Amino acid sequence: MRALTEADALSELPAGVRCVRAGEAIERVASKAGTVRLLADGHGTEIVEGTLSRGERLTLVPGESTRPASETYYLLDGLLGWGEGESATRFGPGDCLAVEDLHEPVIFSVLEDVRFLYVTTAPSFQQISNSLHDLMDLADQVEIADGYTAGHCRRLQRLAYATGLTLGLEASRLRALDAGAYLHDIGKIKIPTRVLQKPGPLTATEWALVKRHPVFGRELLEPTSLRHAAAIVEQHHERIDGSGYPYGLSGDAVLVEASIVAVADTYDAMTTDRVYRRALSHQAALAEILRLAGRQLPINVVSAFEASVAHAEPQADPD
Repeated sequence: MRALTEADALSELPAGVRCVRAGEAIERVASKAGTVRLLADGHGTEIVEGTLSRGERLTLVPGESTRPASETYYLLDGLLGWGEGESATRFGPGDCLAVEDLHEPVIFSVLEDVRFLYVTTAPSFQQISNSLHDLMDLADQVEIADGYTAGHCRRLQRLAYATGLTLGLEASRLRALDAGAYLHDIGKIKIPTRVLQKPGPLTATEWALVKRHPVFGRELLEPTSLRHAAAIVEQHHERIDGSGYPYGLSGDAVLVEASIVAVADTYDAMTTDRVYRRALSHQAALAEILRLAGRQLPINVVSAFEASVAHAEPQADPD
């Protein structure tokens, strides 16, 4: 009798049994933060295998009140942390996080590369695939078209999140800030590359179009699962003295989260090489931001950024 081959073994499975082999998936989504693989779905339940890289975050969010859901995260590898400093609670392989009737987002830090199984009764894989992956891909395209060095969106996200933590923003606001920082310039996908990369001064018409990109960004996010970040994206060029755009908002009308993104964006723009100038040092960029504190940028946001930047951006110059 001949030995069974892999094909034979699959064919011997009874009707109603499906095998997804190791490394395969029904559908897969990859991003710079990690990957998710849909392993099984049906009857209102999904099983997903996911990975997250060290330094990323796992955010648990409340479900829709009209559709209660149960979610379970089973850690296969790596280490998660909840809380700050030495008092942080750590979760490792074999630990299981059961989520039900959540009222506020809960954020875990990825202390070591994590691999987990996620089981949910509120299927969301298509939402992840269609919203998060596609929008992050657009943001990466804008990064290239606008002449930034690779990683601008990731650096901005890291800097903004660290500043929000220092300010003590609650989890739901941190979650929106996290998405808004990464996707801040996504509206530029509607601006022609010839305008974004124009070597000389923009015409009045071209500049008016560029100043609409925060509105385009809000319009792109509103119909998606990331709608909570739309207002941050729309306001990230507003300034508290009314000198910003697209609406010339001032004072408390400018969201704190939008000001955080503005500070982080200003710093990253100054500390990375551009086609028309060399990067400034950490200290020179920080001095310029401090000069704007209380004028265009809120003092408390600038102070929180100054306290956070060295930790969040290890390449920052210490001198």
